[in-house]
Amino acid sequence: MKITLLLVGALALAACAETESVTRLAPEYLQLSPDEQNIWEDLSPAQRDRAVLFITNGATLISSLGSQ
Repeated sequence: MKITLLLVGALALAACAETESVTRLAPEYLQLSPDEQNIWEDLSPAQRDRAVLFITNGATLISSLGSQ
């Protein structure tokens, strides 16, 4: 029983770690430059949501940051 619980816990932690690395990557449809990809990795989730709105409306990642 303990082994099963440990295995389930380990799998849950691994899934969390995997999700973090995936969410750090910008969606391919945004077609970010390498420099923009580097900036994307440092953005908060709220900044990323705002950036997606700007980029899909023809603006740039940098413009989505405004004066932040």
